[in-house]
Amino acid sequence: MSQLAAGLPGSDATLKRDTASGDQERGIGPAAMPEQSDDVAAESPIPGLEVSLTQVKASSPPVVTVTVTNRNRFAVTLLTYDSPVDRAALKLGIVLVTPEGASAPLELPRIQFRRVWPPGPGQLVTLAPAGEAGSRTRSEIEFDDGALDPAQLGGAKVVVKGRWKAVWKMAKEDIGQASLDDPDGNPDAFQGDFQSDELEIVV
Repeated sequence: MSQLAAGLPGSDATLKRDTASGDQERGIGPAAMPEQSDDVAAESPIPGLEVSLTQVKASSPPVVTVTVTNRNRFAVTLLTYDSPVDRAALKLGIVLVTPEGASAPLELPRIQFRRVWPPGPGQLVTLAPAGEAGSRTRSEIEFDDGALDPAQLGGAKVVVKGRWKAVWKMAKEDIGQASLDDPDGNPDAFQGDFQSDELEIVV
C-alpha cells in the first residue's frame, strides 16, 4: 500500500512568520493578510475519494481489484477498518453482489472482527495529493470463501458500499493520539459514506 512520507513539521509556520514580517516592513497591516477560512479548514476530504472496481481477466473464482484514488489537492490518511481496501471486505457486508436478473443483492454471511484499538500505523494508509505518485491504494477481493455459488457470479453486478470510519487531511505521522483514540469525537477526523462504481463479473 502506498504511503506518503510526512512533511517537515514547522516549515509552513516558519514561512508564514517570515512573510508576515516582510509585509509589516512594507507597511501592510495584519488586516490585509489573507487568512484560511473556517470553511476551507472544515472541508471534508471524503467527496474527493474515488472508489473504483476492475477485473483484469476472467477467472474462477473471480478476483476484483478495488482502487481508492485521492482526488483532493492535499494528502489524506484512511483508516482501513471497514473501508473499501479492508482485506476482509467480503465478510463485512460492504461488498454487494447482485446475480444476473436479480432485483436485490445476495444476503452474504457477515463476520464481526475484534479490531486492534487505537489503530496503529499498519491500519492507516496515507494517499498523496491528486496527480502525485502514491495518490491511490489497491486491494483485491477474491470470491473464494465458499459462501457464493460460482453459478451466481457470472454476469453478477458488484458494488462496494459502506462508510468511512475515519479520514484525516494529513499524513499518518501527523495524526494526534487523541484523534486516533476517538476519531468520532475529534474534529481532525472525518466520517462519511462511500460507494464504488458497478462492475459486471466475468468468470
